[in-house]
Amino acid sequence: MKWNKCHITLFLLLVFMQYSCNKDNSKEYFVQNTAESLANLNEIMYGSKKSDEISALKNDPSYERFKIVHISDIHLSSFTADDMYDNPTNLEQAVAFANLREAKINALVASGDFINTTENDDKQTAIQYLKAFASTFFSFTNTIPSFFCTGNHDTNMLSDNSSYYLSKQDLHSVLFANMNYKYHQQPGENYYYADVVDANGNIIRFIALDNTDQEGFEYNSLHVSCITQKQVDWLINIALKENMTDKHSIIVLNHHPLQSYSKDGSTYMCAGVHLYKETLVPSIINAFIQKKKFKNIYKSTVFPTNTIVVDADFENSKGEFICYLGGHTHTSAHFEVAHEEGTSPKQIMLLANTLSPDLQNDNFGYIARDNNDINSNSFSIYAIDTDEKKIYVTYFGAHKGASIESISYK
Repeated sequence: MKWNKCHITLFLLLVFMQYSCNKDNSKEYFVQNTAESLANLNEIMYGSKKSDEISALKNDPSYERFKIVHISDIHLSSFTADDMYDNPTNLEQAVAFANLREAKINALVASGDFINTTENDDKQTAIQYLKAFASTFFSFTNTIPSFFCTGNHDTNMLSDNSSYYLSKQDLHSVLFANMNYKYHQQPGENYYYADVVDANGNIIRFIALDNTDQEGFEYNSLHVSCITQKQVDWLINIALKENMTDKHSIIVLNHHPLQSYSKDGSTYMCAGVHLYKETLVPSIINAFIQKKKFKNIYKSTVFPTNTIVVDADFENSKGEFICYLGGHTHTSAHFEVAHEEGTSPKQIMLLANTLSPDLQNDNFGYIARDNNDINSNSFSIYAIDTDEKKIYVTYFGAHKGASIESISYK
């Protein structure tokens, strides 16, 4: 059913009743942003001809695009504007929007950096913030399949005191305690995959990579995007193969932009380095897309004597690749990802903005953000059309550029 003004008015009245907020104006701002986002999403969902970017209405009225709410860099703390750990307003709004029946969202994704500690915050404080994220993200009111990947701030490695650090086991025990959807994971690891069936019978496989992956604290994962041989082998032999069918399409969650570090902001990798080169994962995905073999050895950028061996064979594999979802840069963006063979065939990565206005990064384009304001929150909303091979993009709250964009991923 398409919405008219009466439908929207009635819906907003219901939102006022069901969405509980603080004594500030956040309820009003949520409703205003919801109305705008639903209007844009309505075009995306039903293929209105209002925008030349949007395709014509499908002949089959039951056809629906797969819709994702993508948040990132929540940075819960005792000082983060509109995302305090004990009052995570913007995070609560994202979860509430994703669960609106009228929005018909299929999945909610958080691409890392759930906490925002200082060098003086100990392990117990970091865990407190992390639990605040998990309890809000996986609240009992959240019935939408919800997935996440870890970010560089989530291990609390800002201090020289290693007793403050969160281990792989610490992250695992908090983040996976209340997952609300079936997932497939190696014991004790923080990378996994999950299959979500859409309204048309297609299957979207979310593969969540762990950018903090190490057994101890050999690397400072605040500054180094870590990956292990074990995770690479799992990606090749399990995540991209296990129970895959021709109906499967792949979305990979990876916190860091898959680009090289640039001091001048020429790439979105504005801080930190990839431990084993930014083309490692994209080159594996390239082989998967082309259904071929790929072998290579990657040397560590920190300790060159350490290596990862890639030995992949996708000649008989099924499924296709859609995109990567990430964050880290604190701005919304999308770009083509390079691999060992260049940029063809195409691989797209989409980055979601930070949820907190005082952490907004305007180096990649100014986005008006104000605390406790209609422009406070900002996250991305996607509608993926696996027939057209397109991703339609709109935003909640503050956003850059047009209200609706379309991105081809083929």
